[in-house]
Amino acid sequence: MMEKINVKLIVIIVLVIAIIGIAIFAVVNVVGIKNKDYVLETISENDYKYFLVYTNEKYGVIDEKGNSIVESKYDNIIIPNPTKPVFIVYDENGKNVVLNEKSEQIFTEFNNVQAIEIDGAVTNLPYEKSVLKYEENGKYGLIDFSGNTITKAIYDEISSVKYKEGEILVKKDDKYGVINNKGIELIEIKYDQIEADKYYSKGTYQKSGYIVRITTEDGYNYGYIDSNWKELLDTKYTSISRILDIESDDTYLIVSNNGRYGVIKNKNEEIGFEYQSIKYNKDINSYLVEKNGQYGVININGDKIIDVKYKNIKVNGIYIFAETYTESKYFNQKGEEIENGYTTITDVPDTKYYITIDNENMYGIIDENGNVVINNDYLYIEYAFDKYFIAYKEGYGLGVIDTKGNTTIEFQYDVLSKIGEYNILKGVDMENDITDIFSNNMEKTLSLEGANIEIHDNYVELYNEKETKFITTTGELRKATEILNNNKLFASCKDNKWGYVDADGNEKVPYEYDYATEFNKYGFAGINKDDKWGVIDENRKYSL
Repeated sequence: MMEKINVKLIVIIVLVIAIIGIAIFAVVNVVGIKNKDYVLETISENDYKYFLVYTNEKYGVIDEKGNSIVESKYDNIIIPNPTKPVFIVYDENGKNVVLNEKSEQIFTEFNNVQAIEIDGAVTNLPYEKSVLKYEENGKYGLIDFSGNTITKAIYDEISSVKYKEGEILVKKDDKYGVINNKGIELIEIKYDQIEADKYYSKGTYQKSGYIVRITTEDGYNYGYIDSNWKELLDTKYTSISRILDIESDDTYLIVSNNGRYGVIKNKNEEIGFEYQSIKYNKDINSYLVEKNGQYGVININGDKIIDVKYKNIKVNGIYIFAETYTESKYFNQKGEEIENGYTTITDVPDTKYYITIDNENMYGIIDENGNVVINNDYLYIEYAFDKYFIAYKEGYGLGVIDTKGNTTIEFQYDVLSKIGEYNILKGVDMENDITDIFSNNMEKTLSLEGANIEIHDNYVELYNEKETKFITTTGELRKATEILNNNKLFASCKDNKWGYVDADGNEKVPYEYDYATEFNKYGFAGINKDDKWGVIDENRKYSL
C-alpha cells in the first residue's frame, strides 16, 4: 500500500535537490568505433522518477509524486540511475539486496550486487547508469538494469576507469585491461596499471587516451594507447605524460627514455631525446627545454627560437625572460629580443588580451602583439566578459572599461562583480545598501535597496522585504508572469504584508504573511508568519 509523504518533506527534498544543482541534459551519446562502441546515458532533472529520503536516521525512496516506494528503514540506499526502479539497500550489518518500485527483491540469482562508482567523469551522478557488478565465488561480473548477464564472473576486480564513464577497469590474473559497458574488450588485459591521461576537450574526457605500465627486471616501463584504443607507443619508455593544454585532435606527449626527454606527436618524434627536461608553456605555445644545466625555447613545430644557453628562462605573459650570469633579456614569442617594462603579464583566457602590472603596481591591458590597449592607470583590473573589464580607480571606486578605453559603468561602487556565470553585473553601494543591475551591454536595468539575490537556471531573482524583481540571463527586467509562466499564483506584497495574486493581479491568497516565496516548479511555496515557516501549494492547501 503506497502512502503519501508529508508535503513539507517533499519541499525540503526539492530544495535540497535545487541546492545540489542538478543540471544534466537528456541525451544519449554513442562512444567508440566499429564493434567497440557503447552508449552513455545522460539524464535530465525532469526525467528523475525516484529520490532518496532520510527520516528518523534511516533512508527510504519516494517517487516524483511523493509516494513512498521504499520504506525509510535502511542504513543506506544507493539509486544508481534515478530513472530506473533499481534500489540497492543496505542494513545495519552492511548486507545488501536490490529492490524494485514495489519494494520487491530482484536480481536474487546474483550475489552482492553493487553499483559501480565513477570518478572524475563529467556527470552529476556518481555511478555507472547502465551496468552493475555482482559477485560469484570471489569473482566479479556485470549485469544490466534488467538483470541480464553482460559478463560472467571471471574478474578479480571491477571498477571504473577514472574520467571515463562507460569504461570498466577489470583485473584478471594480476593484470589489468578495460572493457566497455557492453562487456566488449577495449584494452587487452596485460598491463600492471592503466590510467586515463586526463585530456579534457569540449566538455568531455572522451578524447583522453591511456598511459599503460608494465613491470620489467629494470623497473617500470610505460606505453600509450589513444582514445580509439589503438597503441601509439610500445611499453619501453621511462615516463610518459600528455600535454593537456594543447587543444588538438593530435596527441602531444612528453616522453623520457633513460633520463633523456623528447616530444612525440602521435607517433612522430617532434623533439629528439637530448634534453634533461622539457616543459610546455601554453602562453607562448612553446617548450622550455634544459640541456646540461642551460635553458632555451623550442616552438610547437620543433624549431629552436631561443638558443639553449641561458641559466634561467621564465615566461611573463606573452614575453620570455632569459638571463645569463651577466645580463638579462626579453624576447617575444618569435624569439625576437624586445624592450619590456612590466613586472607581471597575465593572460585573459579565451581572449587576445593580457593584464599588465608595471613597476608602480598599476594595472593596464595589452593585446597579443604587445600593443597597449589600456594604459597602466588603475589600481586593479579583472576581466568581466566580452570586451569589458572591471577596474578600480583610486578615490572613486569600481567601474567598468571596455577595450577601447571607454568607461561603460561609472567608477562609484564598493562591490562590482558578475552574477553567477551570467554575463550581467551587480554593483553595490554599501553605504546606502543599494544594488544596481547591469545588462550584458552595460545598461542599468534595476536598482533595489537591501537586495538578496537568487540565481536560477534561466533567470535571476532579486528581492527584499517589500518586493521581488526578475531579470533574464542577459540582464533584462521581466514581470513574474513572464518568467514563471507555468505558475498559477504569484507572490505579492501590499502594506508590508504578503499574499498571492493570479496572472491578472486578482487577490487569491490574503495579504497576511510576513514573507512569501514564489511557487517552485513542483507547485510549492514557502510562507512565513510570526517567524515560523510553512508550505502552501497552488491549490491553497497549507502545511505548517
